[in-house]
Amino acid sequence: MLLVPGSNLRMIEKAASSDADVIMIDLDDAVVYDDVSKLGAQQTLVEAMRTIDFGRRQVVVRINSTDMPWWKGDIRACVDAGVTTIVPPKCDTPEDLLEIVHFLDESADAADMRMWPMIETTGAIIHCERIAAEVPRLTGLCFGIGDYTVSVGAHFVDIPDRVLYPLSKMLCVARYHGLAALAPAVAFSDMNRESIIEEWGAFLRRLGYDGALVVHPKHVGPINRIFSPTRDDIDAALEMRDAITEARASNKAAVIIGGKLIEKVNIDLALRTLAIAEKLGLVDAQPA
Repeated sequence: MLLVPGSNLRMIEKAASSDADVIMIDLDDAVVYDDVSKLGAQQTLVEAMRTIDFGRRQVVVRINSTDMPWWKGDIRACVDAGVTTIVPPKCDTPEDLLEIVHFLDESADAADMRMWPMIETTGAIIHCERIAAEVPRLTGLCFGIGDYTVSVGAHFVDIPDRVLYPLSKMLCVARYHGLAALAPAVAFSDMNRESIIEEWGAFLRRLGYDGALVVHPKHVGPINRIFSPTRDDIDAALEMRDAITEARASNKAAVIIGGKLIEKVNIDLALRTLAIAEKLGLVDAQPA
């Protein structure tokens, strides 16, 4: 996912030509906090969605939080623009998001609108299980490292394991409720240090995240490589799948490949790898 300021049409155009799977147009922190700038960004969003070809890329919009006066106008702009997923920031409790749900329910043109909230405060981490269980219209959860760092009074350092607890908790909640899980892969000290982006991306993939949010187009490539199965990953998954299919035909529960015991957990991981590979067009889809 590539984050781009909602006030800059040129940057949105550039993002639309990147290899990002998802473009997040930001009407929140990336736009100056005054009426002229916020209303201008809403108009830019509508213009962008009407004039730019985003191809296969999904477009989501980070709106302003409900304690700001612009969030309802942001949603109206999303509806006018044809955007169907909003990203509410800085929510603490389900009630914060239910206020948005209530507004959407009363909007005749927002029936298809879904939400992908930012989990980025101490309150959101504490209440993320309730958020996932009690709030309708959710499709995913996205960890927000900047506001979380401020929320706990920490420091901006390029060490991923400092947020292991909130990342792990949010991921477990997302998996339990069938939601996508994303988190940022960012460099606080130097945006040009691609090694930091790669470290964050690899860390998130090891944890089990579906992808990572970046703030510069040049970081999309490294993140895509990290989260895309390699040819070796795909071949190993295919071998496992074929071997276990043959074993089950012979009434066996497990097989040995290259001296390694292959059980159900291995097959589940292999099938996930193949599902990702199919989505990326790296292998042919299997018939239903």
